[in-house]
Amino acid sequence: MLILGIDPGLNTTGYGLIETTKGGFILKGAGFIKTSASEGLPRRLDKIYTSLAVILDKHRPHAMVLEKLYAHYKHPVTAALLGHARGVICMLSEQKNIPFFEYAATRVKKMTTGSGHASKLQMQKMIEYAFGAKRESLGPADTTDAISLAITHAYILRAKV
Repeated sequence: MLILGIDPGLNTTGYGLIETTKGGFILKGAGFIKTSASEGLPRRLDKIYTSLAVILDKHRPHAMVLEKLYAHYKHPVTAALLGHARGVICMLSEQKNIPFFEYAATRVKKMTTGSGHASKLQMQKMIEYAFGAKRESLGPADTTDAISLAITHAYILRAKV
């Protein structure tokens, strides 16, 4: 099974594609999509949409996984902007007929590190360790967060079997 994890963001959208095996996981691809505030919101969303559409068409994953939206009352604009990116990704899921799943950040952190309140750095180190990658060779934390999402979904699927 191919699972695509996506950590959506307007500045950086990370993605990680894993293949499940009987013994674990194989990292099939990972990276990030970078946009700039100077591009304007419509152009940034189009860049995220177009880039992810290419990945979906090329790899045809069996599932797409995102982090549940968490909005802090002190930062409502951030949540709204993140919602734009999530909306584009959800729309792609429907258009490409790929099942969509989402998990709370605390659940993903707990599955990856054992602590639901792990830092971004702890998450990054754990994913790099799991795949034998050198320090930061997988890219920014957005990428390792996306890989964590895919792995979490794989573990949850295995638990249901």
